[in-house]
Amino acid sequence: MWVRRFEINMRRNGGRLVLEADEAPDFSELRRPRIELRGEGDGTLRLRLGRGVQIGSGVTIEVWACGSNVLEIGDHCHLHGCVLQLRSGSVSLADHVQIRDFSVVKSSGDLRLGSRAIVSYSSEVHCESAVVIEDLVGMAERVTVVDSDKELRGGDDYFNDRPSRVDAVRIGRNTYIGAGVVITRGARIGRNCAIAANAVVNGGEYPGGLLLGGVPARQIRELPEHG
Repeated sequence: MWVRRFEINMRRNGGRLVLEADEAPDFSELRRPRIELRGEGDGTLRLRLGRGVQIGSGVTIEVWACGSNVLEIGDHCHLHGCVLQLRSGSVSLADHVQIRDFSVVKSSGDLRLGSRAIVSYSSEVHCESAVVIEDLVGMAERVTVVDSDKELRGGDDYFNDRPSRVDAVRIGRNTYIGAGVVITRGARIGRNCAIAANAVVNGGEYPGGLLLGGVPARQIRELPEHG
């Protein structure tokens, strides 16, 4: 049984699994979990599953066993071919969330996806501190959402040794994100927006009801309330 293997693997690496499920889950198609002896916390993964959760083939869960990790998957969520990485953080999926093939969802902070949100093919959501993707948000293919980056300087010191610059990201309800969009740290996008393909949304406040596009993204026009 997958849960049993996960529990044994967690114990071998100094952690433990706490499972809460509204009905008996079927993990028969999950890949073997990846457990790393890393992280800071109470050494617990709290896995909470709602009703009617569909976990398709190729889903991988990676956990830092020494951290404090929470994975909540709400009612009727559908995950297929994706990677969930818990690095002393939490991932909370509301009901009917879809995460599709080749996507990566990674958290060392507090990452939340609202009801009916969609993370489409080959997209990535990286949360170091806080990322909130509200209800009804839809991503097309190859979208990147990230709340941190490294300071870029002209010196010879290795960029990845520099401290992270972190600022929370929030994407408002019923926003559509086109293919290839990048949303960077500190971006707060209002409700009912649309973001044109390949736009780069830098940190800042973006009011609701707008079409955004370009590099860097700017307001193109207001969207009509009724078509």
